[in-house]
Amino acid sequence: MLGSAQRRTLLAVLALHANQVVTRPTLIDAIWGEEAPTSANGSIYTYVSSLRTALDPDRMRRESTEVLASSGSGYCLRVDSESIDVVRFENLRERARLCERGRDVPGTLAALDKALSLFRADPLDGLGGPFAATQRERLRELRLDVIERRARLMLDAGEHQKLLADLRPVAAEHPMREGLQSLHLLALYRCGRRQEALKVFEGLRTETIDELGIEPGADLTSRYEQIKADDPTLWRDVTHAPRTSVAARPTQGDRPSVFVGRGCELAVIQTAVRGIADGQGSSLWFEGELGIGKSALVSAGLEGATECTVATASADEVGQRPPLQLILDCLDIGMNSPEPRRREVARAIRQLTADEATVPTAVALIVDLVTGLSQERPMILVADDLQWADPASLEVWRLLAARCARLPLLLIGVSRRVSRRHRLHDIRAELARMGTRIEKVLPLPDEDVRDLLIGLNLTVPGPALLALARTAAGNPLFVRSIVQALDGTEPPEHGGTGACPAIPRAALETLNRRLGFLSAAASEVLRWAALLDRFFTRGDLAIAMGRPAEELDHVLDEVEDVGLVVRARGRMAFKHPVVREALYARTPTAIRVALHRQLAETLAGSGAPVERVASQLLSAPVPVDKWFCDWLAREVYTLAPRAPLSSMQLLHKVNSSGTVPAALREEFGIATARLTLWLERDLCAEVGQVAAQTKNADVVAEMRWLLAYSRLLRGDVAQATQVLEEALNDTDTPPAWRTVQEALLSRTRVGWWPVCTADSGAAGPRIPAQRATTGLGATSSYWTGHWDAPLAELTDRLSGGVTLARQTLGRPMALRQLSGVAAAISAHRGKVQDARAHLMSIWALAPAGEFGTDGTDFMLATNALLAEAEDRPTVAFGLLASMLEVEDEIVCPWMPGLVRLAVDLQEHDHAKLATLLCERTPGQEAAALRCRALLDDDPGAALTVAAALRSAGDRFGEAQAMEDAAVLSAKNGDEDGAGTALHAALSGYEDLGAVLDARRAKRRVETEIRRRYG
Repeated sequence: MLGSAQRRTLLAVLALHANQVVTRPTLIDAIWGEEAPTSANGSIYTYVSSLRTALDPDRMRRESTEVLASSGSGYCLRVDSESIDVVRFENLRERARLCERGRDVPGTLAALDKALSLFRADPLDGLGGPFAATQRERLRELRLDVIERRARLMLDAGEHQKLLADLRPVAAEHPMREGLQSLHLLALYRCGRRQEALKVFEGLRTETIDELGIEPGADLTSRYEQIKADDPTLWRDVTHAPRTSVAARPTQGDRPSVFVGRGCELAVIQTAVRGIADGQGSSLWFEGELGIGKSALVSAGLEGATECTVATASADEVGQRPPLQLILDCLDIGMNSPEPRRREVARAIRQLTADEATVPTAVALIVDLVTGLSQERPMILVADDLQWADPASLEVWRLLAARCARLPLLLIGVSRRVSRRHRLHDIRAELARMGTRIEKVLPLPDEDVRDLLIGLNLTVPGPALLALARTAAGNPLFVRSIVQALDGTEPPEHGGTGACPAIPRAALETLNRRLGFLSAAASEVLRWAALLDRFFTRGDLAIAMGRPAEELDHVLDEVEDVGLVVRARGRMAFKHPVVREALYARTPTAIRVALHRQLAETLAGSGAPVERVASQLLSAPVPVDKWFCDWLAREVYTLAPRAPLSSMQLLHKVNSSGTVPAALREEFGIATARLTLWLERDLCAEVGQVAAQTKNADVVAEMRWLLAYSRLLRGDVAQATQVLEEALNDTDTPPAWRTVQEALLSRTRVGWWPVCTADSGAAGPRIPAQRATTGLGATSSYWTGHWDAPLAELTDRLSGGVTLARQTLGRPMALRQLSGVAAAISAHRGKVQDARAHLMSIWALAPAGEFGTDGTDFMLATNALLAEAEDRPTVAFGLLASMLEVEDEIVCPWMPGLVRLAVDLQEHDHAKLATLLCERTPGQEAAALRCRALLDDDPGAALTVAAALRSAGDRFGEAQAMEDAAVLSAKNGDEDGAGTALHAALSGYEDLGAVLDARRAKRRVETEIRRRYG
């Protein structure tokens, strides 16, 4: 009678929004999604016309209808909401919840049974389109939730025999739903079918491993272990339970709730509670990302509120439609309410029609009721998950917020962060203007996360668990998910700073379920973002997804507003690494491989930095093909200084692939040998293979020179001499190579290492930190923030062949210094393993020479930077303090960092000594003033240094000075000044990609603010 599936889908959309206007664009999107035809508008008109005929057959043509009415740009289906099964189902769920709150078990079961009886087939069966698919999945999930609620109640009531017959077919249909399976196992056990329960679990375990590649979750496994042990807690809450002498084993779910930190926020709540006891009401609003602990905070803050009436309720994502539902739940307004005034209000509201015009009347009744109740006894209303509240409930909240200052009434609203387009954004802003105090619940600091881990595990966490918890970025829910997935076991140790701990798969699956509130568009964008690097841009996503950047703006705003992504100066990153891992794991492995390969070529074609292309090729087992080889051959020497480990890994991958074009094999062999020498690896295999396969005399000569030099580095003078003599006896050795080999051999024979001499000019000019000069070497480029210059110079040297040999022979200290600068740059940028590779190359190139020209100062400073990042400030202090022995201007630029650590560690003698060294050294005024500012807690001096460095074009120095100013301002109580200076410091660091410095700056300022407030 209703015709095509599209007509029936349109009716379903209107029915599920009964008595509400649904616009034509919404209908088009619901029926066709992104594949809407150009004729969609006309089709909607046709479908509506035919539905009107079907729903109201007695209507005359062109006569208006009361059933399916036009309204502006949309349509409204006017029917009794109780005639729609979905509405009846949700009302029955709500009735069951209220009965359960009143401990009316028979009433709860009766409501749940009626709700389940409405399901006669798959919801919206046979309907297509995104709306039907989404609603179908939602209703399936709700049905399963009702089944599980009913099962738990029946088990508690001792009706396991009756339950088992109903539960068995549903459990068989949903083997991966572990909550349902746990209830099924418990029902089997209580029915005396212990062996069958154990056998069912084994079957589930096999199926889970086959389907998902993982073991069953902690809760289901714990249920299995309880059944095996005949745990008496399996009969908990059941009357007439059989006796057993087996000791109960505590499970993950038995662990007590743990609340840590939040001292300032708790004080705000407790102050407001004391205020209403004195007749002074107020309105609070706590806002934060998913899982940040807002609800737990409010519960902890209200623990002592015994002299007040406390009423709480949470909005339901699937229950937004009934007007005033949140407020009715909060105040327990219903026909069965024990308090007469609540029953009267409920009766009055029930008599009102569904017309929107009557909602203000109902709102006024509730506001008057709350006013009267609060005047009799101080009252606290708590509304959680306000992002899902219905508009009428929000209007009640707004009106009460306007009155509460004159009443003994405390309003506490709780919501997730929402996008600027969400209706709650404007309501929250209006409440703030009216005097509501908005509190943003921020991530837990590291020390509170550590306390949370201790509380959850009842033991001090090890380094691996702390590293794993850091991926949650201070989010308590994410930390709990990780701990629950570990189920009491310590994660395996990971490979030092920068290595990513393996996050348990069960935790990733839990987080993916938690992210279900995201729109489909947001989920898609985040999945693509998870395939990119830690940092990505709007343009990166547009390139990756093949869509105009403008189309992504509203989605990026959404994910930023809800707190999953942070953005600064055009770059974005996941706020929580664990969320990135969860989204990454959602994409099947085979698809990930193809996408990484696609992204590598796309990014390379767009001119992206080479290290980002390399990251894509190494993120998955991408096959080596022609494009892969051509790109690596072209970019290997550009990549090596920026990502030495990645360059070696890619070379190893292509060399062992067996698919390298013949024309590139020799080129890759030469590159491998050069980089192997640079990174101090055994060269025999690489050199021998290249030399045996080439007919190029230059290549043979270079391989011999590399081998001789590497033997000399290892102290094997005899073998180095033998290799050089063979090269000199070979008549095919080119003259240029013969010259450098003769020079190396002559020095080897007299035991003279090829170090820099005064004649070679290797020492070069010494450039103070604050001098704005360019083109004067790697050191100057480092201090002034021109970090690409030394990396480009290192590229030129590594790709130079005989030129590299000459420079290594004549000026080895310059190459050591370049590697030291590259190590420091990598450390600042958070590339810890690359920094360590550069540090190894310093030792590979030559023994130490004159301090300041041989890279030793950069080696010490880099190790100090890495130690501080690992929370080992004492080690960092010791490394920098060793430079004081030099007493030369070359160490002065490092002294502010030493003074900072010395002040923090109460090593004031070292701080004064470093400051005096800079103050006595001509040309080091900026370093001296920075040291003095830190020593005297003087933010003004730090700002003066920053201004001077800014005028000199010293970007890095300016950012460091602004960081000092921010910390010192916070220390002196100037939070506004601290915020301004911190913003400037972070901007400078972000321009340079100095993520380690940015983290340190934020941590130092936050520490000072927390210290000031106790």
